[in-house]
Amino acid sequence: MDLVTGGTGIVGAHVLDALLEKGRPVRALLRSGTDPGMVKRILQHYHADGAERFRRIQWVEGGVFDVQALRSVMQGVEHLYHCAALVSFDPRDAQTMREVNAEGTGNVVDAALEAGVKRLCHVSSTATIGGGLDGGTGDEDKTFVQDADSSAYAISKAKAELEVHRGIAEGLDAVIVNPCVVLGPGLAGRSSMTMVERVRKGSRFYPGGSNAVVDARDVATAMTRLITEGRTGERYLLIGEGLTYKKLFTLIAQSAGKAVPSMELPAWALELGWRAEALRTAFGGRPLITRNTARTASRIRNYDGSKVERLLGIEFRSAEEAVANVAAFLDRE
Repeated sequence: MDLVTGGTGIVGAHVLDALLEKGRPVRALLRSGTDPGMVKRILQHYHADGAERFRRIQWVEGGVFDVQALRSVMQGVEHLYHCAALVSFDPRDAQTMREVNAEGTGNVVDAALEAGVKRLCHVSSTATIGGGLDGGTGDEDKTFVQDADSSAYAISKAKAELEVHRGIAEGLDAVIVNPCVVLGPGLAGRSSMTMVERVRKGSRFYPGGSNAVVDARDVATAMTRLITEGRTGERYLLIGEGLTYKKLFTLIAQSAGKAVPSMELPAWALELGWRAEALRTAFGGRPLITRNTARTASRIRNYDGSKVERLLGIEFRSAEEAVANVAAFLDRE
């Protein structure tokens, strides 16, 4: 039995798809009040028999704070994919992210140890990779260094990795993956879908920085192989393609038949923007831009993802392919 936490997220849903494709018996932890219907729609997007595949998933209600549920759901589990996390750059979510991403991971690790789970694959982020900014190249050996510009999300994911390493010290067999921006079908207003949806509505502007993106299908493929082929305690960067935000926004706009963005947002405009958004949403609502997103949007990022490519011989899809996949999903919704 394989278990996936965070199965309704972009990564978790694609891991479920990959496991079902392999014919593995699959169990998924479902937080109370969460509708798994998006997973069904994603499976139907990829497969004519998507509805039948969805019925093969054993959904178990529980969350990362429900210790008893975690103990129960881990029974008989061989491989555990921990995909559950909160992604936000709103400073008001800092405490919740620390609890969900760090403390929640600690609870998952403890339950896995107690149940004798054979192996854990933990989903981290390039946010915990050092050395990748402004002319440098980030890789798995460069550690996260917290500074004044570190986002609460990055800090929470770095602490989550420490929980995994604690589990390894206590006898857990685990690997860690660090994907960049994951593009794939998913819930509206969540993770990268927020960016995709905004650009698809049309925009003349783009930030001047760069980042890397990876297709959710490739993330799932890598994870379901690293669960057996990865080395205990190792981190693996999952990088599809590095590109400027101008190119990424252009691909997204074109996929929706919109005019491509033509005006670069200077750093000073982004600084004004996040302050205006903070005032606008002081008494409610979600900001379109925050201090963290404003100050990172103009920075250049570069990562070396060759480690996992050498190990698995995997060839990642291009950003254009990833964007086209999301567009095809949205166009049929």
